[in-house]
Amino acid sequence: MKQARPRVIDRLANWLTLLFALERIVKFAAVTRFFRRAQPEQPQSWPGVTLLQPLTRGASNLPLALRSRALLDYPAGVQHLLICDAGDDATQRMVSDHLAEFPGMQAEMMLVEPDKATAAVASKMKKLQAALPRATGEVYCFIDDDVTLRPDALRVLLPHLYREQAGVVFGLPCFTNWQTPWSSLVGMLVNAHMLLNFVTLTYFTTPIRINGHVFAFRRATFERVGGLDGLETQIDDEYEIARRVKQYGYKAMQTPLIYDIDNALDSARAYARQCKRWFVMPRQSMMPALSLREKLVFSLFSFTLPMPGIIALLALLSFRGSAWRGAALCLAVFGTVYALCERVYLRRSMPLQRWLLLPVVAFFVPLQILWTLLLNNEVEWRGQRLRLRRDGSVEIVA
Repeated sequence: MKQARPRVIDRLANWLTLLFALERIVKFAAVTRFFRRAQPEQPQSWPGVTLLQPLTRGASNLPLALRSRALLDYPAGVQHLLICDAGDDATQRMVSDHLAEFPGMQAEMMLVEPDKATAAVASKMKKLQAALPRATGEVYCFIDDDVTLRPDALRVLLPHLYREQAGVVFGLPCFTNWQTPWSSLVGMLVNAHMLLNFVTLTYFTTPIRINGHVFAFRRATFERVGGLDGLETQIDDEYEIARRVKQYGYKAMQTPLIYDIDNALDSARAYARQCKRWFVMPRQSMMPALSLREKLVFSLFSFTLPMPGIIALLALLSFRGSAWRGAALCLAVFGTVYALCERVYLRRSMPLQRWLLLPVVAFFVPLQILWTLLLNNEVEWRGQRLRLRRDGSVEIVA
């Protein structure tokens, strides 16, 4: 029995290592093929666009984000609706300075009151719903306040709206804030996994959810599917929008648009809050509503995430050479694929000193995510504590 146990550990470490390496390589090959696809033809006449931009106190590097939108290289008119909380004087001053810098821009600042007397800010959905009556574009493009667009963003994104059965189109985030270890951990986690997972998913099924940082509808389609009606009660609008589009016979479509997100986290507590919100939210609102097939697909794209951490634990507990070699190989594959994704597709580079955090992201963070999924259903977001229900609705906790 004592001799059999080391052999079991060796085989387990070897198989887990092989499976993880194969998963990374296959997903990177899928990304390569995705970006080499022929892109849809450009419209003969580019549509007018309304950029709906809900802004909340605490957004990272907001002046830079707003400036990137004013400098978009787009051949048709762009209307900018900048939606602030009525009591957020600091953000309103930044928007006023932005409007003064670009006086020729078709732009308007709108003020929205909080949802309730107990809420500090208006919800993102309430801001958007308040702004929709002022929108004039043929296309509605929704953008979060921490997103910096690259100059060609609309020219990359919008042609996909004119593909057959296209309902909503969205892109892929690249996190760019490396100022603190906590921002860097989140940035590496997203950049290492989201590009690979979201793109590879397109080969198996219509996207189960969208990336809600930047997404666009044609106005007629948006109105046909009910717009944002009822979404103010849903915390996971990214899943609900994809579900609603599918319900009306359209498709959510992944596009090769890459955009930057400045996600500033200044403490371990802020990092833990964000991780909990990101992973508890789909657990509460999305997973119970998925079909059996969708759950299987979702699980297929997630089950290799903790494998490097499991192999590292085997190495620490058994001191077997096979486990140590497996952990080293997993780290090498993880780092190589990450570097290739950054250089070739995200086109942004992580500072050299932050590469020291690579083992933490490869080994520890996936195990932390598993632990997070066992926690309660209350999360914090921008100064508010929220209780997430299994039906996707949300309650503000006083």
